[in-house]
Amino acid sequence: MKRRTSRFMRFAALVAFFAATPLLAHHSVSSQFDSTKTTTITGVITRIDWGNPHVWIFINVKGADGTIVPWRVEIAATGALMRAGFDRSLLDLTSIFTIEVWPAFKDPRDGRAGNGRLLTLPDGRTFDVSDKWPDPKQVK
Repeated sequence: MKRRTSRFMRFAALVAFFAATPLLAHHSVSSQFDSTKTTTITGVITRIDWGNPHVWIFINVKGADGTIVPWRVEIAATGALMRAGFDRSLLDLTSIFTIEVWPAFKDPRDGRAGNGRLLTLPDGRTFDVSDKWPDPKQVK
């Protein structure tokens, strides 16, 4: 009996560990992005990585000197965006969009990175695309 209980406890601990792993993988927005600085960028979206745990928007922004500066903007998870009425059909890759971002403290790649806050579509509609984790609607 003791042996059976021991196996069960090891199995239960293993299940609990793997169930909690996605929670450990989530990063704090404030650890990577500067929430004291808000930057608004405007440009053409060139690519969208619609995946989990976050959606990434790649946008080409024209700099003050006329050069194109590529930005990578992390926005909320797909489920949170869909609950807010936002889906990929709203992002036309030929239109100009404006998005308010918190810039990254350090971007290891070329260009700029940010965490999206408020996205304005070409027709003027705005969406809060910020990463709210955990989702306040689900917290009871």
